[in-house]
Amino acid sequence: MKWLPVASKTRLTPRAWGVLGTSIALLALGQGLGYPVLQVLAGAGIAAVAISLLTLPRRPRVSVDRVLYPDRVECEQPALARLMVRNESGRRQPSFVATDSAGTHEAQVLVDSLAPGGAATYHYELPTSRRGPLPVGPLTLSSTDALGLVSSRVTIGSPTTLLVHPRRYAAGPATGIRRRHHFEGPVSAGPLRGSIDLRRLREYVPGDDSRYVHWKALARTGQLMVREYADPDQPRLRLVLDTRASVLDPGQFEAAVSVAASIMVASAQAGHRLRLNTTSGTDHEVESISDLLDELAVLQQSAEDNLGSFRPGRDGGALVVLTGGEGAAILAPDLQSAHWPVVCFDLAADEQATRTDQSIYLIQACTAQAAIDAWSSLSTGAAA
Repeated sequence: MKWLPVASKTRLTPRAWGVLGTSIALLALGQGLGYPVLQVLAGAGIAAVAISLLTLPRRPRVSVDRVLYPDRVECEQPALARLMVRNESGRRQPSFVATDSAGTHEAQVLVDSLAPGGAATYHYELPTSRRGPLPVGPLTLSSTDALGLVSSRVTIGSPTTLLVHPRRYAAGPATGIRRRHHFEGPVSAGPLRGSIDLRRLREYVPGDDSRYVHWKALARTGQLMVREYADPDQPRLRLVLDTRASVLDPGQFEAAVSVAASIMVASAQAGHRLRLNTTSGTDHEVESISDLLDELAVLQQSAEDNLGSFRPGRDGGALVVLTGGEGAAILAPDLQSAHWPVVCFDLAADEQATRTDQSIYLIQACTAQAAIDAWSSLSTGAAA
């Protein structure tokens, strides 16, 4: 999207105010003491400011196009803004400074002088150290005269948003979940393509649908066989994220969000059905990885302790609980009977430990990386 500056604000710089103040003082001193040279110096200073006001262009006559790429990025990964500037006038455009804000950060780009119809492209990096939506813009164009006495500023365009996803660590899918399988071999780990899976072959009985006849088995054995189908048992994972500010401090909560993103993305890539729950009321069946990361990017903690209204579903499958302190003793046992395996993370712990407590795998960790390392150490055989 291209923007054209339409109005500008011209103002004196601190240097100009200093020149004017000094000139007035010299003028008064020259008149009081009778020194013409002081009056001449005062007149020169006032004239310099006046000439700067008259000669400074009112606004840069350019079109500006700013593009973010990518518009979604993982935390601490590079993201850039591309600034394309074109001189739309028939005269040479003097140099000016383009200032773009990104949260509390400001990026300044010195745009060189442009010939009539000329164009230039500039790039600058955006801060991605914090998860969440990062407002970028609006863009400010400013120029000053040669003496630095008068500045002209114009604000163009509208803010846009860079969505910073949580940081992810290399993780495996949920442990202890049985892979789909039938008599001809393992089913692909990718998403299911249909609504039924082939369960077994059996002998034909009158009334069976002829469409299910297995002709290869007939040719091999000489006996009429039919396929028997069943609904697929697709692996499922429910992840419960504790958003209570009384349980996790901001740093621990960021670690919990990173762990959630790491485990859920790995499980989604393995073809698991996913559901995200939070203690603040989120109940989201994940349709795509991008939607999941977008939701985790904007997720915030809740100041209210509303655990009494927390009622996640009980549809079986694996369960991962991300909480801290006493939250592990409250959340995990209540959901244990409806899910298997159950893995609970205590991210408010002071030390690293993994143990089993009444069929619940409890991982204590103080960083996201330590939590994922402990998660990876839970083999499929151990969880079985």
